[in-house]
Amino acid sequence: MAKPSSPAQRGKGRPPSIDRIAALDAAVLTFWEKGYEGASLTDLTNAMNLSRPSLYSGFGDKAQLFDAALMRYAQTIGSAPMAAFEAEPDISKAIRAFLSEAAAGNTTPGHPCGCLIGCCAATAAESDPNVRRRLNQLLSDTQSRLAKRFEAEPKLPGHFSARSRAAMMLDFMNAQAIRARSGATQDELMEDLDMKVHAVLGAQDNSERSLT
Repeated sequence: MAKPSSPAQRGKGRPPSIDRIAALDAAVLTFWEKGYEGASLTDLTNAMNLSRPSLYSGFGDKAQLFDAALMRYAQTIGSAPMAAFEAEPDISKAIRAFLSEAAAGNTTPGHPCGCLIGCCAATAAESDPNVRRRLNQLLSDTQSRLAKRFEAEPKLPGHFSARSRAAMMLDFMNAQAIRARSGATQDELMEDLDMKVHAVLGAQDNSERSLT
């Protein structure tokens, strides 16, 4: 008969395993609410239900955790506008869907207002080159995906490039996030949606309009 394993053999004293997804989602909400600088290690460990040694062993330092939180946000909550844009076959409706999903995500009950990337990462990027590189990568990737769709739309006016349309979409999205952070409601963010869609489509060149 086999002997029962000793406490040492059963891993006595071994730290409990970490639910990385749950812990990372808690970090996302903490950084989103308090910002990178405002979120203390105590805030993070309390929200993630981890000790400091467990946080360091599981995620690295605070900067590494913030980077992981940005990627988690981009792949989950932050992916909704692009998913809506790419799912809609009509380009006008796709633009509307993108900005509508962004407005909804910026004002979701139970979540902090604004956007982790557009508000918190943008603020931290000024002083942290690693955050700045990650922010540039996330924005560049989004702009490229938007531009690829616009390039495939031959009926759009040619005076406005695909990358310019994509940049305008990013500008509108990030402006919505800042307004939401300052207290704007979803309805308020949607008030000028028709104007934004018209601007991105570039239905009429401003120079042509001035001549009529």
